[in-house]
Amino acid sequence: MKSSQLKISQPTHNLSDATVAVVSTYWNAEIILPMLKDCLAVLEEHNLKNESFMVPGAYELPFIANKLCKNYDAVILLGCIIKGETPHFEIISQSISDSVLKVSLEKDTPIIFGVLTTNDETQAKERAVYKGSEFAKSAINVLDTLKKIK
Repeated sequence: MKSSQLKISQPTHNLSDATVAVVSTYWNAEIILPMLKDCLAVLEEHNLKNESFMVPGAYELPFIANKLCKNYDAVILLGCIIKGETPHFEIISQSISDSVLKVSLEKDTPIIFGVLTTNDETQAKERAVYKGSEFAKSAINVLDTLKKIK
């Protein structure tokens, strides 16, 4: 089992006033829940105010992110799309990643794309062990960087 390779230094700015929305999916819950738990633990460890939301699947993530951007400083999206035998995987993966990028740029709010796209369930479960903390650290790093440039 791999572990996180992401090395991010401690924030240099006070982020106690930052608010983070974490949106996870019901679909593939056995994979998502460990990521969600680790993500929230890192956010709480850094004293960031956070609130969790759930949606049915990955396709709903961009819509909810769009709504949350007006009330939160950052949004973390957690989901998992496992490749199957049909082109559904490619269509959904590309569609939501393009939509999330568009929302992030239009709303001027960082959105961390924490959607695993894996070849099989085993790969997804292995990545879920450490990816939640990486996504939280990414949000913290982006928020810290924003404080530097504002």
